[in-house]
Amino acid sequence: MGASPVRFAGLLATLASAAGTWRLEQPAPPAGSPYKVPLGRPGDLSCWSATRCLLAVEGNAIVARGLYAYDGVEWRQLATVCGGPADTTRIAWSGPDEFWVVSTPSLPRSGGGLGLCRFRGGQVIASYSTPPESSDPFRVMSAAACSGPDDCWFAGGGAQDPAGQRVGGYHLHWNGQTLTSTYAPQGRGVSDVIASGGAFFETTYMGAQREDRDSEVPLRAAEETPQPIHSIRGTSFRNELFASLPRAGVPLHGTELLAADVAAGTVPWYVGGGAASGPDASAETSVPRPPIAVRFSDNFYRELPLDESVFGATDRFADVAAVPGTDHAWVVVQSFQERGSATARARVAQLSPDGTVAIQRLPAGGAGRGAAAKIEFTGPDEGWMVTNAGWLFHFTDGAARARDVDPAFSRVITYRPNESVAQSIPDTPPVDDSQLFAPPAVEPEPEPTPTETRVTRVRALMAKMSRPRVDRRLRLSISFTLRRAARVQLQAKRKGRVVARTPLRTLRPGRHTLRLQLVRRRWPDALRFVTRESRATR
Repeated sequence: MGASPVRFAGLLATLASAAGTWRLEQPAPPAGSPYKVPLGRPGDLSCWSATRCLLAVEGNAIVARGLYAYDGVEWRQLATVCGGPADTTRIAWSGPDEFWVVSTPSLPRSGGGLGLCRFRGGQVIASYSTPPESSDPFRVMSAAACSGPDDCWFAGGGAQDPAGQRVGGYHLHWNGQTLTSTYAPQGRGVSDVIASGGAFFETTYMGAQREDRDSEVPLRAAEETPQPIHSIRGTSFRNELFASLPRAGVPLHGTELLAADVAAGTVPWYVGGGAASGPDASAETSVPRPPIAVRFSDNFYRELPLDESVFGATDRFADVAAVPGTDHAWVVVQSFQERGSATARARVAQLSPDGTVAIQRLPAGGAGRGAAAKIEFTGPDEGWMVTNAGWLFHFTDGAARARDVDPAFSRVITYRPNESVAQSIPDTPPVDDSQLFAPPAVEPEPEPTPTETRVTRVRALMAKMSRPRVDRRLRLSISFTLRRAARVQLQAKRKGRVVARTPLRTLRPGRHTLRLQLVRRRWPDALRFVTRESRATR
């Protein structure tokens, strides 16, 4: 009896991939450790080519938080800066030696997903974040993609600006020169974003954030059915017309999409499962329903008819890797309960467009190395999977590859520009601990020596100066009235040396407050105002 064309194509693809097998392939032990160790929870796994891959890890007591790079032969540490928590750290390639990382900000700022690092040519060329009191602050980002060096999107969850005037899904767009914030019409949390065919496509949770069951989702227009796939063309957002098939026992908001991927010349894959966020999510678990895979076919987004008998009630596809040169994909299979496990045996599955599913457990025997977390493929016989504990598995046919010797990936990057308050090198701490955190006295700037024989008496530039105040975060603030426009800077000094300063800013007449971030180890003993006043304003 002959096989149908679709089933026969799926069989051929399965046989073709039989040459590749999964095997544990961990980086060399770090210095001081005699054994290979897990790298910590992974934030993202992404490849530019088969010999150029990046892995962001949360790190642990032995491994530093940051980035690892694969050169076709081995994985090595690439950066000990621009890391962050696994839940928010993401990688977006914008060129062969240029990429972005969603990270924590530079100290003293903090918060996963609130900073961006731009790498190029083997260094961090730019670092971005905003102060908490900014009028347009960054919101938490957990998805990123670029179509090139001049077009990148970073996305997060439902939020609003400080004034409450812009509400929706938080997005940040890079146009090659500036970063611009946008609040998309639908406020569901973005789980992933990809670039495909001149546009960007994103998948969403049902809630405002990952596993957020309580927050209200800001929607500018009501939806008859939830729309978990969006497209971005230029700077315009659109809900793509897709709704999961009705299922007995699965509520309206019971299905969410967790990941997306596309390979060159192929149709994107979108995957997920039972919702763990939104109004219909059960407490401390996900909605019981089989995993879901979606593709665009015949002008419609269609849910693939998977063999659901091989899955548990709360199994979900947590990540997907489209396989270049084929119409297939590999997915990470997780039950909701094991999503954070560092000891479970990982599960991955190969998906065919006709819904055929082939599940494998890794390792095949013995103790588990953690639930599968992230997956990436660069060819039919070349792929990687990293577990929740930080163990790497390589899908390969064993063929040797030439080492990528690009200098941009050959040394460890340890420097990141500090986008927050500039600080000098720490000095020794003060001896008098009893006055360690007392606000210092303000040292007025000496009056300049007159250079003209005719002197016109003018009122003092600054008046009504408040006492310095220091809050719990060691942020010093001082208020004053400026009688004329001038450039003003506040300096903190210790033993005659400047240990912190604000930017030299031009201020208009009126009441102003300057804030300065202090550090315990270099606590100042004096404050000093530096002013630059134009003669025309005197």
